Amino acid sequence: MNFRSPHQSRSYKYRIVAQLGVATTALFWFYGPTAIAQGVPEFQTAQNSEAEVASQNQLFVNPAQGNDTSGNGSESAPFKTITQALRQAKPNTTIRLGPGTYSAETGESFPLMLKPQVALEGDPSNRGRGIIIQGGGPYLSRSSARQNVALVAADGASLSGITLTNDNSSGYALWIESASMEVTGNTFTGSGHDGISVVGNSAPTIRGNHFVENGANGITIYGTSRPQLVENVFERTGFGINIGQKSEPILTGNQVRQNRDGVVIHGSARPVLRNNQIEINEENGVVAVGNSRPDMGTSGDPGGNVVRNNGLMDINGSATKEIIPAFGNQVASDRTSGRLDLNGTINPNLSAPVATTPPRPLPLPLATPAPTPAATPASFPSPTATTPPSPPPLSATVSLPVPAPGEAIPIPVPPPQTATAPRPPAPRPPAPAPAIGNRPGDTLPNLLPVPDATPPIGNGGAGVPVVGAPSGGAGNGPPSPPSRAAALGLRYRVIVNATSSSEQARVRRIVSDAFRTQINGRMVMQVGAFATQDKVDEMMQLLQRNGLTGVVLNIE
Repeated sequence: MNFRSPHQSRSYKYRIVAQLGVATTALFWFYGPTAIAQGVPEFQTAQNSEAEVASQNQLFVNPAQGNDTSGNGSESAPFKTITQALRQAKPNTTIRLGPGTYSAETGESFPLMLKPQVALEGDPSNRGRGIIIQGGGPYLSRSSARQNVALVAADGASLSGITLTNDNSSGYALWIESASMEVTGNTFTGSGHDGISVVGNSAPTIRGNHFVENGANGITIYGTSRPQLVENVFERTGFGINIGQKSEPILTGNQVRQNRDGVVIHGSARPVLRNNQIEINEENGVVAVGNSRPDMGTSGDPGGNVVRNNGLMDINGSATKEIIPAFGNQVASDRTSGRLDLNGTINPNLSAPVATTPPRPLPLPLATPAPTPAATPASFPSPTATTPPSPPPLSATVSLPVPAPGEAIPIPVPPPQTATAPRPPAPRPPAPAPAIGNRPGDTLPNLLPVPDATPPIGNGGAGVPVVGAPSGGAGNGPPSPPSRAAALGLRYRVIVNATSSSEQARVRRIVSDAFRTQINGRMVMQVGAFATQDKVDEMMQLLQRNGLTGVVLNIE
C-alpha cells in the first residue's frame, strides 16, 4: 500500500483537477460547442449582437399602415412618416418606403432634411412608381436665399426609387447645395420650378432618373458645382437642363427631348457633353450664351452626341464669345450657328478669335416662352431618326400641374434660312418664359425703353389697373406727328410705382433695363414697352412673382 502525506494528497488532487480542465478544453475544440452541455458559448452572443445591429440599419415607413407613436421602424411595426424615420436614423441606415403618398396630409414636415450616410429608398426598378413624396416647405439656402423645397440633400446620402413632386409655384423637389450624394432611379415630375437644383460646390451623381413636366427646368446646375448626369431622361418642360455661373457638369448618355430648349448654357459654365441624344426640342437643342463654352467633343475625345430634329437650331452658339469644340457628333452643319469647331482643330483649353464656322449676325434676343406640349416627332421628319425608348409611365395618382414660370434667358434667334424645303416653324402659343430665378448670372430680354413724355389716358387691357394722365390741352391745330413709340408699333408701356432708391434698385435687379420717369408729378420706374398684350402679360407676371405691382399704360 502506498501511503501519502497530507501535503502529497493535496498536490495529487490539484494535478487531477488540472488534467480534467485540459481534457475539457480539448473536447471543446475538437467537438465544437455541443461538447459542453451547459452554458451559452461566447460566439453565439456575438452573432446575436450582429443581428441586432443589422436590424437597426433598416427603418421601414408606410404612410397607410405605419404609426409614429407605437411603431419602432421595424418591418412589422413601421413608422408612418419619413420625418420620424429621419429623426431616428443613424449613419449607414437605409430608410425603406412602402407604397403610398408621403405629404403634409399624412404627417410629413417639409422640407425633409436628409442625413449624411443615410439612404432613402423606394423601388428603383420602376423609378418610384406609386411611392410619392409630394409637397414642400420654406428653406433658407446659403447661396440662393429663401426657396420652397421638398427634400434637402446631405453629403453622403442617397435617394433612389421615389417619385418626387413639389407643386408649389416656385417649388423644387430636391435641393443639393455643396453636397455630394447619389440620386438614382427616381422620377421628378410636376414641380413648379425644377426637379433638382444643384448649387454651391456640389458634386452629386445623378443617374437613371426621369425628369418630366416640371414648370421651368428639369434640372438647374449653378455655382461651381461638378455633378455627373448619367443616362437620365429630360422631357416636356421649359429647359431640359439649365447650366449657369461657373459650374462644370459632365453629361453622359442622357436623352433630352420634347422640351422648349434642350440644354441651355450661360454664365461662364464649362460643361462636358458625351454620347447624349438631344432631339425633337421645340426650339434649340443646345444653346450657349455669354462666356459659356460647352465641350461637345475634341479630336482626342469625340463627343458622340446625337443632336438633330430640333425646331430652330440643333446647336445655337451665336451668343457666346467662345469657340465651341464640337468634333465627332451626329449634327448637320447647316443646323448650327456661331463659332463651332466641327473639325477638331483647336485646343479645347484655349479661346481663339478664329472661327471655323462663319458667325451669323446676332438679332435682338427673344424671351423663351413657357413650356407647352411639344411637337411630336412627326413634326420634324427625318428618315434616319430613331425613337429612343420611352421611360416607364407615371403613377396615375400624381397630379401634374405646370404653373407659369418666371424670367427668361435671352436666346438668340437665327436669321431665316433659304432652302429648298424650309422647316415648318414649331407652334408657339403666347405663354410666359421658363424661369431660372433671380440669381447672379441671370439675364433678361432686352426691353425697349420709351422715354417719351407723359402718356395719355388709356386702357391697359382686361383686369389690368390703369393710371390716367391729363392731356396737354384742347388745341384745334393740325395733329402732331406720331411719336417714336407709335412709329415702332409699340402700344403698351409697363411701369412700377417705385419712389425710393431701394425700391428702384430692386426693380433694376429684376429688369436691368428699367429707368426712372415721371407721371403726374410722381417718380415711377418704366420696365418696358411692348407691341402685344401677351408680352405685357409676361412682364406683369414676372413683376407679380417678385412681389411688385405693375401698371399698364396705353401708348397712342
